[in-house]
Amino acid sequence: MTYFRTIFQADTKKDPDSLLRLFVSIALVSIIVITSVAGYAFYQVLQKNLVASAEEDAIKVSTALSEDEKARFTTAKSDGSVSVEVSPDNFFILDRDLRTFLAPFDIVKIKIYSSDCRIVYSTEAKLIGEVDRGNRRLARALAGAFDSKLERKEEVKDLADELKFNVDVVETYIPIRAHGRVIGSFEVYIDVTKYHQQTTNAALVSLGALCGILVVVFGISFLLIRRGTNELKETQDILRKQTLIDGLTGTFNKRQIELIGRREFARALRRREKGLADAEVGFIMIDIDHFKQVNDRYGHLAGDHLLQQFAERVTASLRSYDSVGRFGGEEFLVVLPGSNREQTLCVAHKIWSLVREEPFLIDGETLRVTTSAGVANVQHSDDDLLQVLKRADLNLYQAKSGGRDRVI
Repeated sequence: MTYFRTIFQADTKKDPDSLLRLFVSIALVSIIVITSVAGYAFYQVLQKNLVASAEEDAIKVSTALSEDEKARFTTAKSDGSVSVEVSPDNFFILDRDLRTFLAPFDIVKIKIYSSDCRIVYSTEAKLIGEVDRGNRRLARALAGAFDSKLERKEEVKDLADELKFNVDVVETYIPIRAHGRVIGSFEVYIDVTKYHQQTTNAALVSLGALCGILVVVFGISFLLIRRGTNELKETQDILRKQTLIDGLTGTFNKRQIELIGRREFARALRRREKGLADAEVGFIMIDIDHFKQVNDRYGHLAGDHLLQQFAERVTASLRSYDSVGRFGGEEFLVVLPGSNREQTLCVAHKIWSLVREEPFLIDGETLRVTTSAGVANVQHSDDDLLQVLKRADLNLYQAKSGGRDRVI
């Protein structure tokens, strides 16, 4: 249970969809297990009732036979005791009367045993005279107990001596008593094929109903959990964006753009060590000239709006795999993977040109803005990203101190 809980927590922390997948797996396993166990239980209970009902019918028939026909299959001895015996003279009459008596019932065969396990009568005549001492169920009956069991017979002869195939019968052994003592046993075969089929159908119907209920319950639960996981995913997406994205400009925040810069710096060093091409990374530090004056004149909301438009223009100047992030205030850092010095300068001039050539719209007024940029590329002597960023920052400072509106 602890292991399962650990996996559950780990998966749902990674991805809320894993909660749905886990739920579906649990639901499927639960439906299979519950329906299997319940189906088996239903079947066993119904089958037990079927056997009990057949046993009761067999006992009633045997009791009636004992009362009406007992004289024809029992013999009184000189010592006053009674034994089970059928004389050849009485066999035809007994057989005829038994078949007539049993015809209305679903009985396909009946045997009568003596106390020494010998068959003294059977509706299947060829069995008469056989001794069945190894029959434990017969031994139980001769000891005074009833014994019933459901059996599947590939073929059996009915009372009309016609073969019936694939028949479900309940075999019941019933003690024959005389003067309080067991003197033999009946073995009664009752055909329960149609009832057994009804029992099976009832179990299947119950199983289907239970399965349907479980599907509905788990289906509703799935919808509720999916709604919750969707809300959780939305919350996670918001939180993830908050940890990666600058809330004002929509670009990466300082922490994330630094991580991207370190990743590309390390990648360039690895490629350079292997002597591979494209072992370059360009960095551009860029900010808006006289941004404080915009805030002072138009207000901070207007300044925020300018930053948003500025970030859009910078982003529009980049390739899909380049990155830009707000490094602080009105200052942005651009990371250009695979870009050499000339290419980095070209991108910087493109940004510089886009910013200065088209005015920005601030509070209904057009405002011309310029930008300054410091460019740096990874050099062979660099062993840390900070060295590159310091050069880019120094070049930005020189662009500012040199009159702004330029790329250094």
